[in-house]
Amino acid sequence: MDGLRLTLNHRKRFVFSAAMAGLLVLLAGGANALATTVWTVSKTSSNVVCSLPSATCNTIGAAYSVASAGDVIVVGPGTYNEYLKITKSITLLGAQAGNDARGDRHDPSKESIVSALAQSDAIDVYNAYVVIDGFTLQGAAGYYYGIEVEEASGNYTARILNNIFQNNGTGLYLARSYNGNVLEHNLFRNNSAGGSGVGGYGIYIYDSGYDLINENEFTGNKTAAIYADYYTYYGTITNNTSENDGAFVVFVYGNIGVKFCHNRGKNFGRGAFSGAGDAAVAISLSSDSNNNSYLDISDNDLENGEGPIVNGIAFSTFFETSASSYAHYVNVTNNRIKGFPQNGIVVEQSGGTGTLQGAGSYIVGNEVSDNGNDGILIEGPTTSYNSGISFFQNEAKGNRVNDCEDDTTGAGPLGTNTWWNNIGNTSSPAGLCAPGRSH
Repeated sequence: MDGLRLTLNHRKRFVFSAAMAGLLVLLAGGANALATTVWTVSKTSSNVVCSLPSATCNTIGAAYSVASAGDVIVVGPGTYNEYLKITKSITLLGAQAGNDARGDRHDPSKESIVSALAQSDAIDVYNAYVVIDGFTLQGAAGYYYGIEVEEASGNYTARILNNIFQNNGTGLYLARSYNGNVLEHNLFRNNSAGGSGVGGYGIYIYDSGYDLINENEFTGNKTAAIYADYYTYYGTITNNTSENDGAFVVFVYGNIGVKFCHNRGKNFGRGAFSGAGDAAVAISLSSDSNNNSYLDISDNDLENGEGPIVNGIAFSTFFETSASSYAHYVNVTNNRIKGFPQNGIVVEQSGGTGTLQGAGSYIVGNEVSDNGNDGILIEGPTTSYNSGISFFQNEAKGNRVNDCEDDTTGAGPLGTNTWWNNIGNTSSPAGLCAPGRSH
């Protein structure tokens, strides 16, 4: 990922690391320093229980069993083969707390590794305020997760920071969590241990709101880096990188008001599992009230895909093909999309009726180049649908068939959809885009 990794501000990183070091010094003072209790865990300890804060024990579970809400558990390097269920609000600090997992974290001997037991997650969080910082979570294969966060009966939040998620069925699962979790500076790699149809997700989201997924790295997750299955709402996914994943992000049903912005990814689809969809960024056209709406897909850089990831951004019928499938109020703006086998941006047809409903939907200012079919394609049969969409100031070039194509009934510069001031050498029908200088 060196070519994609966001450049760290070295001064900021130094200050943050120094602050973390200071925090750990304070924590070492125990209850008198921070009015909280600090429990320590070390693989070198012979203590199977934590009888006192001063008595270091050798499992995380033993420390958790005696910790109270608000306490801190500091875990030393080593591999901990255990399952931890967290139901009280605590802070878990691994040996790499404060150290960005996307950086120089290549020595397992310096990691606090939680290795899941058979048929188990590594860590479950249920109705608790937690911080989990500086661990490696691994080995939760099949339908299991490195970390599962579920907050069904309260406004709890989790801060998941500086962790490596590797070789799980799914790295992190967010479910019924409504108060805004924070996921930053994590590395999600090779979370495909479940196989096709079972795992392959870096992050899987089901009914979760206001989450911040910021500055994480994804690689080798064979379904998707991020899979928003159902009712992800008003979250922000920003400044993340993806390489050699199935898809970057998939919005399946009922996702509302999510921002997917300033992310960079390349080389999608190689060896992808069957649920990956057909695009690096896929917005499913879904039925009834479960439509995807008010999404903001902007300022992303997407490059290179191979089957099944044949499109850059797709309003996709892959996940549902009913005649009533649609999405609406979606903005796709200022993205750079290059090198996909079929289309840069495509709105697919679904059963002969409406798909992307036009009111408030804009595709504006995108740079779409060197794709195997069209730069921008709006599919359509003889009846009118995929209508009312505005296409402004897009630049399409070097696409094999057409730079701009609109197959809906009445298509034209001022027809079913509004095309204005788009640049491209080839279009069908004529006039959707025209040769010109870059914007």
